Amino acid sequence: MLEIVATDYAFDAPEKIPSGWTTIEFINDGEDPHMLLFHLLPEGKTLDHFAGELYPPVNEWWMAVRDDGMDPSEARQVANLPAWFGDAQWMGGAGFIDPGLSTKITMKLPPGTYVMECYVKTEDGELHAMEGMLRELTVTDERSEATPPEANIDITLSNYEMDIYGDLTPGSHTVAVHFAEGSNHNEHVARLDSDGSVQDVLDWLPWLEHDGLWPPAPATLLGGMNILPEGETGYFKLDLEPGRYLFVSEMTGRAGVLEEVTIEP
Repeated sequence: MLEIVATDYAFDAPEKIPSGWTTIEFINDGEDPHMLLFHLLPEGKTLDHFAGELYPPVNEWWMAVRDDGMDPSEARQVANLPAWFGDAQWMGGAGFIDPGLSTKITMKLPPGTYVMECYVKTEDGELHAMEGMLRELTVTDERSEATPPEANIDITLSNYEMDIYGDLTPGSHTVAVHFAEGSNHNEHVARLDSDGSVQDVLDWLPWLEHDGLWPPAPATLLGGMNILPEGETGYFKLDLEPGRYLFVSEMTGRAGVLEEVTIEP
């Protein structure tokens, strides 16, 4: 198992890891919420291309929303993203997690050059990635001997549906997230206060909305599994106490991909 530590605003991580199944303990040692998303870059592309060619137009896109009040969909249409980005792949990662917490995730990573990213915002509305939360990782041809964990909770994401199977009870669980059909799915878990609002979480999640991913979060963020290609499965550990929880897709939660769950004592 490897360890990746998030601080404000950097990742402390190895430079190289073997390919195949990999378990990561993701620790938030900062004061902001953080997340971890792996991008598998097209051949010949590196962190320099990602930071120098992709993020300037992404940041301009965000600034047009934040400072100029442009509609997010209009801002996206004028963003001059590099053509090669369409060949990059999202390969999983850890969902949003609050300061002082940690989570464990397991994914199968093919060989290649990756960029790790966090796009939560600072209290001033700056993207964490623009503040330094981008890091390159090489996944080598050497194969790990690891195998996927045995899950007791299964979540299937398919188009605009989320199905949860298994007994959500107090205690520790291993959750398998199956990316069945559709794209841009991910899975995040938040613990709601007794009077917490599901709608407040849904309004906070979309990163391009003016108030999206701007701390503080309206619930306790416990992690999850970030975007994987269709047909892939990722795993994460989840410790539950009695209370109210929201299982939600950041990308498609507003379209109904969410489930509110109450864990009984």
